[in-house]
Amino acid sequence: MKSFIVVCLLGLLGVSSTAQPVVLLDAYFNNETKKDPNGKDIHWHYAWEDFSDGGFALFAKVFQNKGASLKTITTAPTANDLSKASIYIIVDPDHLKDNPSPHYMNSTDASTIAKWVKKGGVLLMMANDSLNCDLDYINILAEKFGIAFSQESINMVKGKNYEMGNVYPIKGNNIVSEDTKIFMKDVSALSISKKVIPIANNGDKNIIAYTRYGKGHVIAVGDPWLYNEYIDSRKLPTTFQNTKAAEQLADALIKFSQHN
Repeated sequence: MKSFIVVCLLGLLGVSSTAQPVVLLDAYFNNETKKDPNGKDIHWHYAWEDFSDGGFALFAKVFQNKGASLKTITTAPTANDLSKASIYIIVDPDHLKDNPSPHYMNSTDASTIAKWVKKGGVLLMMANDSLNCDLDYINILAEKFGIAFSQESINMVKGKNYEMGNVYPIKGNNIVSEDTKIFMKDVSALSISKKVIPIANNGDKNIIAYTRYGKGHVIAVGDPWLYNEYIDSRKLPTTFQNTKAAEQLADALIKFSQHN
């Protein structure tokens, strides 16, 4: 099976289509730490094993329920690293507010990732609004696919006015069904080229987008979106369906990785 990047996404190179999909989560470009009860530094915030509001434990469960294996990479990805994954996810890359020594995306790493996608990888990129993550450097990668995370912040939800966070899937898209009610707060609007397909928006502002790149696939989202706080209705009204959207996104990523 060829690889597919999501990231942001991946697909397994040279492995049969019946193999268990491997979802590789970046912990290099996003490398926030905090002290555990014993005073040890631990990775957190959008981590598979993190059950706090800002963790990805519930998103991890969505993938596991679909038969995926979860991995985390703490170094800049090499071609060899990516060849062992089905989906590669980059989320909320650090800036100085998050990490005093952030690992910024650079042209070498971007080229490595783009080459992998072009061969059949699946990449998922999920950024954030400009106050909460790096956008300048992650765009070195995003722009290779005709996408840019803009400095324009939208869906700036005030208090519990959750309807300000509405995101609307576009009819006929291949990722999330049109009737799914999505919530996202404090989002970077996407700028996209003509070859990129908008998947969801708010008015004329693109929020989720998809494109093919060579034999691979790329999905970009302007927010980390599917962290625990907003995937299990901990805080959201039950009218929102982020869990349903997470299921649909995982299905699409896995399908892409198996049918390049």
